[in-house]
Amino acid sequence: MSRIQGVGAWLREIVLRRRVEAELEEELRDHLARERERQAADGVPSAEVARRAAIRIGNVEAAKEQVRAERAGRLLSDVGADLRIGWRGLRRNRGFAAAVILSLGLGVGGVTAISSVVHAVVLRSLPYANAERLHLLRVWWGDFSATLSPVDLEILRERTAPTGRVAAYYFPDDGFTMATPAGPEVVDGAFVTAEVPAVLGVPLVIGPGFSSNPDSFEVLIGHDLWLRRFGGRADAIGRTLSLDGRDETIVGVMPPAFGVPGSRDEELWVKGRWRQPTRRGPFYLHTVIRLRDGLAPAAAGAELTGLVAPVLQGRVGGNPNWGYGVRSVLDTIVSDSRKTLTLALVAVALVLLISILNVANLLLARGTVRTREFAVRASLGAGRGRLARQALTEAALLGACGGALGLALAASAIAIFRDAASTIVPRMHEVEMDVPLALFALAIGLSSGMIAGAIPLLRSQWHGLAHSLRDDGRTIGGGHTVLRRTLVALEIAVTLTVLTGAALLAKTLYRLDAADPGFVATNRISFRLVLPSRHYPEARLEAFLDDLGARLRALPGVTGVTMAGALPPDKLSFSNNYTVEGQTNEHGAGVAEVVEADAAFLDTLGIRVVRGRAFNSGDGPQSMPVAIVNESFVRRQFGTGEAIGKRFKNGDPKSTSPWLTIVGVVGDVPYGRGVWGGADQTVYVPYAQNNWSRSPYVVVAAANAPALVDSIRGIVRALDPLLPIRDVATMDERLRRAALVPRFRSWLASVLAGTALLLAATGIYGVMSYHVNQRRRETAIRRALGAGEGQIVGSVLVSGLRLAAAGLAVGTAGAIAASRSLGSVLFQVDPRDPAILAGAMFALVLAALLACLIPATRAARIDPAVILREQ
Repeated sequence: MSRIQGVGAWLREIVLRRRVEAELEEELRDHLARERERQAADGVPSAEVARRAAIRIGNVEAAKEQVRAERAGRLLSDVGADLRIGWRGLRRNRGFAAAVILSLGLGVGGVTAISSVVHAVVLRSLPYANAERLHLLRVWWGDFSATLSPVDLEILRERTAPTGRVAAYYFPDDGFTMATPAGPEVVDGAFVTAEVPAVLGVPLVIGPGFSSNPDSFEVLIGHDLWLRRFGGRADAIGRTLSLDGRDETIVGVMPPAFGVPGSRDEELWVKGRWRQPTRRGPFYLHTVIRLRDGLAPAAAGAELTGLVAPVLQGRVGGNPNWGYGVRSVLDTIVSDSRKTLTLALVAVALVLLISILNVANLLLARGTVRTREFAVRASLGAGRGRLARQALTEAALLGACGGALGLALAASAIAIFRDAASTIVPRMHEVEMDVPLALFALAIGLSSGMIAGAIPLLRSQWHGLAHSLRDDGRTIGGGHTVLRRTLVALEIAVTLTVLTGAALLAKTLYRLDAADPGFVATNRISFRLVLPSRHYPEARLEAFLDDLGARLRALPGVTGVTMAGALPPDKLSFSNNYTVEGQTNEHGAGVAEVVEADAAFLDTLGIRVVRGRAFNSGDGPQSMPVAIVNESFVRRQFGTGEAIGKRFKNGDPKSTSPWLTIVGVVGDVPYGRGVWGGADQTVYVPYAQNNWSRSPYVVVAAANAPALVDSIRGIVRALDPLLPIRDVATMDERLRRAALVPRFRSWLASVLAGTALLLAATGIYGVMSYHVNQRRRETAIRRALGAGEGQIVGSVLVSGLRLAAAGLAVGTAGAIAASRSLGSVLFQVDPRDPAILAGAMFALVLAALLACLIPATRAARIDPAVILREQ
């Protein structure tokens, strides 16, 4: 047959299937009639003609199958037929289909949702040209690293042309205040160097971009702000925006969704300006470098150190042991969330495995019920392969439906939790449901369904199908009992692993919430102000803050008011290097978190003074410069020695900044990384002696603190109508926000553990229901011989507990291994805590007992007379 004839036959088989079947039927009838005529011509008695002709021709249905097997397009035709048969069967057994589809949908939905987040956050390239060449540059000293200082950036821009181009940016204090006709509006943004768009490789939508004049006041605006404020008109270029009281000229519009690495929801980028640096520090500049082609990141840090260090040492001095290191922008952005996403992906994969095992068990149960059906089809000529293909087709159909449900669940979960998770997981706004993701979900569903469907086929007793007809179905399916119990035991084992991990994360959250943060958070409301120097010169700044403090203290119920440049547990403005007097750089230098605070700060926040004193009204501009340090600072610099009276200097010891005398030691309080990250070395300096921060946090202590927000807004508005208050939150809220990552991990693990437990309980229920149904005659005989309901219930429960015990025995090793792998994400929790493992086991045993209770009760109510008459 030619290729064209083959294609024609294939199309005819597909398009004209009924006609082809009718022709086959007619051909076989004609063949049978001819055989009868031949038998009659040979003198066979008329009563024997039909029987001998049938024997001669054989099984007509088998003959049809043989002819169909030789046809072109047979496979596609059979698949279509199998799908129709499978769909009709599932419609007749809607409860079974719903259970399978829901089980697969839960597993597929979880895997699809987490996989889509992992793809968008970790695997998808950043929206910059040749993003793989972009790296963030940091200063390293031993195990410590920090962003760069202005002097680092200055020398890098002079010296790093052979290595690559650099740009830098930093984020202002809670955004910019933009003047609008409706009043002040706070918008997010960043200060950037002029090289940022070119280094990131992002072209402007319109506008010339930043000029070469370092003293010009210029701003790039985001696409959304351009549309919202200027209606997308080209004449926005050249107009001005009033930001923090200064007019900035718009010189360009950035493309939609643009942001500097690590940012969230930026709307504008102001050309950064800073004074000529005279020392190395403070460190606050995020610096990105586009490495030249062919330069390996591992070699870039050493090359940059060699280029910059000699110039830096000659210009401002500093520690010669400090060097540079680079890390890819993508790795830096996702580093904090990578572990969370990995844990989530492993957990949902385990839940999917439980779903597959559960579905395999359900298919086994359905297979035992359908054994007689398969036996009838086999007697009519259906081969073993044909029956297996029919079973796999039905499993694939269930898998496709489960994949569709999983896709819907994943889409709903992403839509619901995208905004909430964006504070925890970077790039969440890039997660979207698209065609590849839909195909992925369907592929996972199909694969899971076919895997679950293949497990029963491996143990199917094809050679015993004829016995099911002779025995009237009474012995059907008994051979699958061991396999069904094995699958449920595996479900329990995997569920134990998931439950143990969830319990460890839940205990971590409990310990974190119960931990002493080092300050009092209850009944305290906080907010932030941004006071630009051009509107608030030093004299006016001091008067404004004094007036604000006096008015806030006059509010009813207020017991304390304080102002500081940083707030616990994670609102740190900056860190700075320091040098202890009389010690070498190697042993006396370090980096500490710096908190600029007024005299009421320690008392208002309830921070414990361990030795010495707190700040007081005598610590003014004309008095001896003083500082308070925390216990971590003392341990690092003085061990068990005395710290009171010792002196140190912020920045380089050769700088003109004064020596600070330590007058007090306080307990450790976290400022940079929350209670989870713990407290670092901290230096407190009096606000009256420094006035560095023009963006102070204000904390008001009162029994009715949250109810004072409107009054606080009114006071600030009365002092300056154009000054908004920002970042309003109670200190309790700040503590909760700082624990969002472990809270999210615990919540997600709990949901997945609950799903796994439900699936495992369903599997146990299915096995025990099957067990009870198979032993109905045995139970009836026992009841007839005098066994009570309690004995029957007890025997079923014991059987279920044995099943649970087997699963727990297998799962203990996996649970212990999983617990150890969670060590890095636990807080004050031993991953080998035996109480956690015992609690998870108890939960599974309880679930097993509840799952067995209904089948056990049903078994106890069997009427022996009715059952024995049926047999």
